Amino acid sequence: MFVLADRLGLNAERLAEPATSTAMASTALLDLEPWTGDAAANRARVLALVQPLRGLVTAVVTDLRNAWWSAPLDRGGQLLLTGRGDPQRDPMHLQAPHGPNGAWETYAQKPAKNVATSTELPVARDEPIRSGAHAGLSCGISDWDPVYPVRQVRLQVSSTARVYEVDSAAAWHSLVQRYWDPAAHPGSDGNLRDAAGIDNGPAPTWSAVAGDYDGIHLTFAGLLTGLYVPHTTAKVSTTLWAWNWERTYWLRSVFTTATILDDLPQAPQDPGHYRPW
Repeated sequence: MFVLADRLGLNAERLAEPATSTAMASTALLDLEPWTGDAAANRARVLALVQPLRGLVTAVVTDLRNAWWSAPLDRGGQLLLTGRGDPQRDPMHLQAPHGPNGAWETYAQKPAKNVATSTELPVARDEPIRSGAHAGLSCGISDWDPVYPVRQVRLQVSSTARVYEVDSAAAWHSLVQRYWDPAAHPGSDGNLRDAAGIDNGPAPTWSAVAGDYDGIHLTFAGLLTGLYVPHTTAKVSTTLWAWNWERTYWLRSVFTTATILDDLPQAPQDPGHYRPW
């Protein structure tokens, strides 16, 4: 993200704009996604290219305007985006997962039947990039290919909801280490390892997580510092790879209100069309 910003002439002032930094992160993820065939080499290349940019990085991460990057979940500003034809899971009646993980739930690092929200950014009312999910749509970084128009719903999260914060590779590792089932782990995905040099490792057993938490929140800082970063202890190695924007996966309904937002700009439809620079 910082390498792209530097090449485009974006300084710390521009990266303090939430829509800009969020869209820049999605653009970077498009270049780094695992299925390019050169993902491992690309990661090594950009880690070398960012070294001379420490001044820019320091200026941005110490800017108080960017405190939201690492902030815990904003319970009043969760946006749910669903396209026509998407699975219509009512967020007000979401059932907690039960039983062991399916193979896909371990591979994709998320529960099969889920509601995922992204935090609404503090942006102007006419700004189309309103969350990480909006930025992901604008850059085409997800397998999600919704049928437009996309419905946008603001969810209010209960004050008693239990939320686990993933703000680093270590935080994801801790969640896995606490809740995974070694006997049920099918092993890391060979295609992912061969194509991208990523050992995804196990995922937490989502039904076990649901005993203690209602949602798992990946912060923006966690996205920047934890994605594709392996973390190993004596018992297990993990790499978060499948969560490609700031988001929360909800394991049960903990919402007090759901408000359809018909008066906001439509979610970006053409990947690559929106650019904030």
